[in-house]
Amino acid sequence: MEELSLSTPALYPEAVACLTAAFQEDPVLAYLFEDEEQRPLMLAAFFANRLASQNETDRLLVPSGLDARNAAALWEAPEKDSENDSSFNAVVAAGISLLGQDWISDRLVNLRVLGEAKPKERHWYLSFVGTRPESRGKGLASALIKSVTNICDKEKIPAYLESSNPDNVSLYESHGFRVTGEAVIKNGPKVPLMWRDPLFE
Repeated sequence: MEELSLSTPALYPEAVACLTAAFQEDPVLAYLFEDEEQRPLMLAAFFANRLASQNETDRLLVPSGLDARNAAALWEAPEKDSENDSSFNAVVAAGISLLGQDWISDRLVNLRVLGEAKPKERHWYLSFVGTRPESRGKGLASALIKSVTNICDKEKIPAYLESSNPDNVSLYESHGFRVTGEAVIKNGPKVPLMWRDPLFE
């Protein structure tokens, strides 16, 4: 597994393109960017600005070899200070410039419940993982998840994620995550919240 440094902008385009393709039908991001025609542009801006907001605790992973462009995952290390996180400032600014100020009160603010539900306990956080539709079923996302859950088990650190698409709950369960709650987005989807305790030998 190859880890990509977020400090190298040349590595962003393929990861952005992959995540943009992977999340076209994601319930939460479809809620955030309602217009289907605009959504590809909005998702590309969303992911590009998120990845460009460099943070030393971010870990962008892709498969090794020929599949490097077909899947990507963004993990946040336990050292990240979520309460003082500015990594989404550029994302918000881009959204406002393309969708207008009302987008914040109509859509973005309703996602606050996800942040409020995030555990305070030190953990690895799976922010995004996605595979291009034509490359699904090869185990690429599983490899990107396992690369960090192996660290979790070795260092005895839990992990957390929000399954923005409930169809993916079973995938995460196969990696040791379990549903511990649900966040309800106003006028939007319900999001399963999932926690993983490290495995002890």
